[in-house]
Amino acid sequence: MTHQTPHEPNAPVMSATDVWEDSETLAQVLRNRLRTELADRGEIPFPAFLAALDKFTRDELSLVRERVAEKLAT
Repeated sequence: MTHQTPHEPNAPVMSATDVWEDSETLAQVLRNRLRTELADRGEIPFPAFLAALDKFTRDELSLVRERVAEKLAT
């Protein structure tokens, strides 16, 4: 029987910066997906939405402001 290893010894290794950037990108994609799914279903209780505002980043709050402005303009 041959001995096998669980990794690819010749595969390139990502730098810590690359790993961090990939994780940040993935986190943003997941946040966007979650927000879109919840908003499409319309199932966010208003008090939960208000509580979530405290945890939004500045960029996320800007997106909320734009969406509210669009809704108010119609």
